[in-house]
Amino acid sequence: MKKRKIWIILVVALLLAAGGGYAAYTRYFALAEEPPEPTLETATITRGDIVITADGSGELVPTAELELTFRTSGELDEVLVEVGDRVQEGDVLARLETDKLERAVAEAEVELQIAQLELGDVQEGPTDVELADAQAALRDAQVELALAQDAYERTFDSQLDAVADSRKVDFDWWVGYYQGQKARYEEGHLSQADHDWAMAAMIAAEGRWQEAINQALAEEVQAANRVTQAQNGVHQAQEALELLESEPLTDTLGQAILAVDQALLAREKARADLEAAQLYAPFDGTVMDVAATVGEQVGTNAPILTLADLQEPLLCFWVEETDMGSVAVGNPVNVVFEALPDDTFIGEIVRVDPVLVTVDGTPAVQAWASFALGAQKVNLLSGMTAEVEVVAAEARGALLVPVEALREMSSGNYAVFVVKPDGAPDGTLSGELEMRAVVVGLTDLVNAEILAGLELGEVVSVGEIE
Repeated sequence: MKKRKIWIILVVALLLAAGGGYAAYTRYFALAEEPPEPTLETATITRGDIVITADGSGELVPTAELELTFRTSGELDEVLVEVGDRVQEGDVLARLETDKLERAVAEAEVELQIAQLELGDVQEGPTDVELADAQAALRDAQVELALAQDAYERTFDSQLDAVADSRKVDFDWWVGYYQGQKARYEEGHLSQADHDWAMAAMIAAEGRWQEAINQALAEEVQAANRVTQAQNGVHQAQEALELLESEPLTDTLGQAILAVDQALLAREKARADLEAAQLYAPFDGTVMDVAATVGEQVGTNAPILTLADLQEPLLCFWVEETDMGSVAVGNPVNVVFEALPDDTFIGEIVRVDPVLVTVDGTPAVQAWASFALGAQKVNLLSGMTAEVEVVAAEARGALLVPVEALREMSSGNYAVFVVKPDGAPDGTLSGELEMRAVVVGLTDLVNAEILAGLELGEVVSVGEIE
């Protein structure tokens, strides 16, 4: 009986020990499975820059490009430039064969001398030296008047024709384009901005047309003033001659004077033809193409060479359709040509085409940018390819907060959780959060510009991590 009691006591003790171990076991693993306290991830408000950009590519195009032709026909005797040469306004670029033209000038000089000698023979006798001088002065004045009138007619015709052939055509195109855009706008298929852009483009084209007309009229006025001065000269010469004449001019003397006048005109024409046999550069530029060869017969409409102005170049470039909001007139651009990877050219957008184009099968926005060469001495060639960075917007020295800290409360309205300090001198944070509304400016993939609501050095929550 005593032995049995001992066994019962041992069994009970074992059961108690087992129960205590199980309790300790469950309590240990229960503690091990408890999640850790969440840790607050924070960021400090800093000051820095945000730049919103869009990337594109393009190629260099000349500001002005002109095919040059001779004003007279003949055999091409000499080409003084090659493709790529830079020339200045007034430089001689090419010459025609001038032997015949030089002979024509010499013959005209001889004919003039003969006419003058015949006139002198007619004037001998009752006509003294003063009469001859007066008659010569009148002839010169008449020749000057004829040349001035001829120059006036050429200036008037050529200038107005140029206006009609260029600026008027351009203006008419923009009028038609605007009318189409206006119809789309009235139907509700076009935005106000695009409608206004089309109207501004039409008005600008009209201004260019009017400017060309005004320039032509100004040149006409100059030519007319020359005619008026020449007419005054003829009138004065006639009055001086009448004072010296003792009797009316005979028919023979009149014919001799007319012969001299005709000889003078023939000589001036021969000289002008000789001058026209040289091709001059109308502006500073670069030779882009030489289309004729020495020995070739060329006419007045045959292009001899092409001259382009690359000193103030334009860049035609394209960006993806999704970046069209970043492309606007006046936006800065940074240009790096593939052939000049170490040089960055600064410019700005001067035009954005109103219609998308297709580049490599993808819709794209086509824009034009101007840039200055500055002190960079480089040789830019038409057609050079470049990478373009468009600066759509930028904020320098702005208050910045990580975008993860923003909480969008409603469309366009944001707030952040500011971590409140505990008031200790060392600036220790209390861990308490204060929701605060903020005004957000520019935003990129990393940071957001804070316009109001936060101060430099404040700490905000950017989320919780376990």
